[in-house]
Amino acid sequence: MNQIEMDRTFQGALRAALVARVESSPARARRRRVWTGAGLLSGVGVLGGVAAAASGLWVPPGADVVSPLANPVTVTRTGPATVELGAVPGGATGVSLSLTCLTPGNFMFDDGASARCSAADIGTPSATTAYRQELARGQHTVTIKSGPDDQWRLEATYVNAASSSWGVNAKGETYGVQNANGSPVLIAVVATNGAEGYVYGRELSVQPDFKSPEEALAWQSAHAGTSVEIPVYRSDGETKVGVFRVGG
Repeated sequence: MNQIEMDRTFQGALRAALVARVESSPARARRRRVWTGAGLLSGVGVLGGVAAAASGLWVPPGADVVSPLANPVTVTRTGPATVELGAVPGGATGVSLSLTCLTPGNFMFDDGASARCSAADIGTPSATTAYRQELARGQHTVTIKSGPDDQWRLEATYVNAASSSWGVNAKGETYGVQNANGSPVLIAVVATNGAEGYVYGRELSVQPDFKSPEEALAWQSAHAGTSVEIPVYRSDGETKVGVFRVGG
């Protein structure tokens, strides 16, 4: 696990909740790693802004609104390579990336996020990873690191991304996804029964505050197999639609 992935695990999943990992196909595991630290898990997951938008299924309030600012640049390469994107348009905040593995391998983006493809993925939708990378000042290239013989295709587009506003229910409670502005009162999740809804953020914290990743992982190991179910509501914070399992 690289440092960025460790930070996401510690600051995201372990901070919000030690979420049960109920299914781990290679493609879904890759998307969890790339899209959000808290995780868009299959059937049970906390949605972050990037995950909600990338899922293409449900975009709750607070998710990023992404607007393309230029024509995409498409290249096919073998081995590690840096791709020139051209002049940066005004208002660009990031680059939308679609990486397709043409051979099995591990492919890493500039910021340390990675996509891994097995032989079974090649030629299927699982071979493509969608990701949005923030732009550093003056950046006009993206680099993909891979093995010397690994082949890949990349489509990259400059975009502007801005967080939308959270919703507010009749009780004055905010609801939506966690984003750069923080956390709403009601956080978007997918329940164990597949229902889309919200949980009260105060109910997600089932563990003490940790002082280090090692302490957090030790606590997780000690509590392995235990779980807590909390109610999932509609945005009104009252109508129950399912449960969300934390831990286990």
